[in-house]
Amino acid sequence: MGFYDTFDKEHLIAAHRGWRAIHPENTLSAFEAAVGHCDFIELDIRLSRDGEWIVCHDESLERTTDVEERYPEGYRPRRVIDHTLAQLRRLDAGSWFVKRDPFGTIRTGAIRREAIEALLLQRLPTLREVLDFARDKRIPLNIEIKDMPTLGYREVAQRFLEVYETANRLPPILVSSFNHRYLRLLHRLRPTLPLAALAEGCHPPRLVPYLRELGEAYHVEETLADSLPIKCLQKVGIACGVFTLNDPGSQRIRFDQGFRTVFADRLG
Repeated sequence: MGFYDTFDKEHLIAAHRGWRAIHPENTLSAFEAAVGHCDFIELDIRLSRDGEWIVCHDESLERTTDVEERYPEGYRPRRVIDHTLAQLRRLDAGSWFVKRDPFGTIRTGAIRREAIEALLLQRLPTLREVLDFARDKRIPLNIEIKDMPTLGYREVAQRFLEVYETANRLPPILVSSFNHRYLRLLHRLRPTLPLAALAEGCHPPRLVPYLRELGEAYHVEETLADSLPIKCLQKVGIACGVFTLNDPGSQRIRFDQGFRTVFADRLG
């Protein structure tokens, strides 16, 4: 059974990096907040220097951690893959959110003052921790494997499968990536693993046959939504998603066009 086959509703909201409008993105706090307000949670993973999967969107750590204060003598950019798990676990992954208030939710009072202190006490989670969380909460996940050009495709795929296949009683899992070579290899190694190709900037050529060889879903940035032959993809069983839309009116338009999923930072 495919990932999208497990849902009994037509229109789905995915929490983009968790409920990142009110919690630091890609933290257990953001994932916990999203439960009950979305249909599934999207997150990003990268490998540490010693081969552990870390939940982090950016290649570098500067934006969402205190890496420059914690390790002031390091090279720039301070990449996830240049640090061990032990080093990464020492980083503060929450204070930046309170300082920058990226969605204005602290300034406007959407976050209660008494809740702000809890936002500071965040660490970069591992994929194993998030899989345990998803199992306990029974919340489906969309795990995006970020591009890691210093590593071989087979190493990336095999290291992911090592964690995925040793986890117990998982909820539905969808694996996505902008690096479609990861997806092709994963499909070859585990044909039943649900996969979604990601795209920004432009669509791949010969889109329908291309996607049929790649996975069960296609998720695109908003600027590509109007150029997507969504009816053709629906006919061959490929579910479509669009990122990132926070306005309910814009979300309804995309659902009416045939998109199955909207990825959002703000959840109702």
